[in-house]
Amino acid sequence: MTWEEFNEAVRTYLLIDSQRKGKGVQDYIDRMIVASVIDLQRYVPTFRANQIKHFSVSNLVEPNPETLTGVNSEDINAHQGDFIQSKTRIKQVLVRRIPTEDNQQDISRYFKMKVIPWERRFDLIDGTNRERTTGYPGRVAFGGTTFITAPKIREDEAMYLYYEGEKHYAPAFKATENELKDPVIFDDLVAKASSDYVKAHLSREVDNDLNQYKSFFELYVKDRAQIFINEKEYASSSAQQIIGQGIGSGGFVIG
Repeated sequence: MTWEEFNEAVRTYLLIDSQRKGKGVQDYIDRMIVASVIDLQRYVPTFRANQIKHFSVSNLVEPNPETLTGVNSEDINAHQGDFIQSKTRIKQVLVRRIPTEDNQQDISRYFKMKVIPWERRFDLIDGTNRERTTGYPGRVAFGGTTFITAPKIREDEAMYLYYEGEKHYAPAFKATENELKDPVIFDDLVAKASSDYVKAHLSREVDNDLNQYKSFFELYVKDRAQIFINEKEYASSSAQQIIGQGIGSGGFVIG
């Protein structure tokens, strides 16, 4: 499910409330969906443990040679992107290359990138960056609010950043196309909980109905508790399966 699809699912559960009229009401609904997701992440640890960020050529740029180094822009075989690293832990960076007629692949290929210290970012900008291969999957360096990766992400590639931390999504009404396409780890049960959260705040802030607010918020609290139980049980059973298969803590599965 993408961030856009999740918002659509929440609005489906909102029923008639999703079509509410009034100045700023639709934007308010989008912002309350974001607020509900933030609240759920703070209550359910597994939602913070498995975050995904997607990057492609459309939301990456070349590093500015005037501000970073003195090389000519023609020599730069690197991309720069935005990522706020505050209170996050990078777990894994993968590049997926999808099959096309040009690359003559039958299936997608995955490359596990090497993370290097930000202090060595000039190696990526000025250094020689060979074509991405299994033996040379590429490198990436993270700063406070940005990252630089080399070699450049190709048109048939996408970079997936797996990290642990709290993710603040953009409200749907102001999200970019790439932000809307971001994969999320939420399902329909989470969408239902989010809709109850939104209904509660619409009742209080728009309708000024505290009784309805309490009723919907109680539903949300029950939804949230059930999600916590479900996620806790799933995390426990998944860990046992991984240990049983001998994959170990360093193993990963790509769907």
